[in-house]
Amino acid sequence: MSNQIKAYKACWKQAVDAAEKELEEIYNQFLSNDGELLKENSLNQNDQEVQSQLNQTENDHYFQDNDSDDQEDQQNQNDHQINILTQTTKEDFIVNQEIKRELLREVPYKEEKLQIYRIIYSNGDVYEGELSNDLKDGSGTYYYANGEKYDGLFSEDVIHGYGKYFFIGGHKYEGDWYQGEKSGMGILDFKTGDRYIGGFYKDVFDGEGTFQYKNGDVFKGKWKQGKKNGHGEMRYKDKRIVVGEWIDDKLQPF
Repeated sequence: MSNQIKAYKACWKQAVDAAEKELEEIYNQFLSNDGELLKENSLNQNDQEVQSQLNQTENDHYFQDNDSDDQEDQQNQNDHQINILTQTTKEDFIVNQEIKRELLREVPYKEEKLQIYRIIYSNGDVYEGELSNDLKDGSGTYYYANGEKYDGLFSEDVIHGYGKYFFIGGHKYEGDWYQGEKSGMGILDFKTGDRYIGGFYKDVFDGEGTFQYKNGDVFKGKWKQGKKNGHGEMRYKDKRIVVGEWIDDKLQPF
């Protein structure tokens, strides 16, 4: 199993690198546009005066003009936190009784053969993958009766390790799991076009992370319990940039 896990981790790293590169290009475009504006203004004022004016404008405009943008972003972010909760714990699997099991195939692996099973449960869920001591363990795919699907690693009958989860609402999570919850590094793509790349803990945003809103706004910074908490940077679609400290999703006064 060690080689399989390494292969999954390699795929995960490639996905993260590609997503981070995409966001880095967005940031570079922001910086390029900001540099052009600054160069244009500096024709009439020295650099120190320009920077002072830019800082003052950012502070004034944030609270005067940004209410609608922030409210839209915040509503989207809050809705997402509700939509991506997963409750597939070991207890859930135990309650969900198995009604049929069959051996699908045997896959040669080194000097042994991996046995791939299909298990049908009383509520309509289906599991296809490896077993160990009659428990889901190793790589497998779990098809939920409601249309959701998980494809990845299991450990002692629960989702654990690297995996992809496809939500019924059209969202997709790819990344680390711990005992049935999103914990570690992950990429979350929403059907709305929003995207989050960064840390998770107990199913919500936590640690360093970047949220790219569908309207073009981008926040990069610290998260705690699903909310912006700590130092961060908000880049708005109209090229404005706000750097500061957030507490429970609220930017603190400058």
